[in-house]
Parts: sequence; structure tokens; C-alpha cells
Amino acid sequence: MEQIVECLIAGGPQHGLMRRQLWDPQCPTPPVVASGDGEVCIAAAFRPVHVGRNLFLLLHPRATGPQILAMMATMSAQAIIANTRPRKPGLMEQALPLARVG
Repeated sequence: MEQIVECLIAGGPQHGLMRRQLWDPQCPTPPVVASGDGEVCIAAAFRPVHVGRNLFLLLHPRATGPQILAMMATMSAQAIIANTRPRKPGLMEQALPLARVG
């Protein structure tokens, strides 16, 4: 079954672009994207963030080392942010009544 994945592009005219696209996880090949200059950006890294959200790092053929490192750091930051957001109140917050003043 297809799912929406997020692809972060390193290098080329779309450097830094976060693109969402459909991808079938049962497909043996990772997603690829044709950049604005006609070059094919291929997947170099994959990071599962949480259920239903996956990140791929796509490299342009002329991506430089600093561009790749910057996008890898962005990938890690995206994963950390996604996993630290509160999803629902914890049990203690649900169980304790609010104190009323006055």
C-alpha cells in the first residue's frame, strides 16, 4: 500500500526543498526525483520518524559535502522535533483535577 513520504533534497536547484510524494514501501527501490535541471536525485539515506512518517535524503549528482551534511542535520532535527511534540496528555494530567482559587 502506498504511503506519503517526505524527501529532502541536497544539492542542485532544489537544495533544501522538502517534497512529499507517494511511495510504495514494498517496492524494492527507494524514491527518486528529477530536479529542475533534469538531473536525477537518488536516495542516499532513510530515517523513519514515527508510524506513518518517513524521511528520505535525496542527493543531486553535484551535491557538495557541506550541502549533504547540512541536509543530514536537518533530517535529524526533523525527526527529533516530530518525536518530542506532545501527542496527548499523559495519565497524570488526565487524572488530576485543576485546583480552583477563590
